Amino acid sequence: MSRDIKKEKEWAKTKYTRILGDIDKDLGDELKEKLKKEGKSIAGWISENAKKYLKKN
Repeated sequence: MSRDIKKEKEWAKTKYTRILGDIDKDLGDELKEKLKKEGKSIAGWISENAKKYLKKN
């Protein structure tokens, strides 16, 4: 059975929001390295911090 990429893309659009941003290279590299050592993904870190931020404000 082959994957229906079109269907998967539509499903992802309803489930997720893409957030992009450019930050200072040194800061970004340091963040990626620390997250890698902790076994966390960038998406997981953003979600975790978004929840904290929205609860406090």
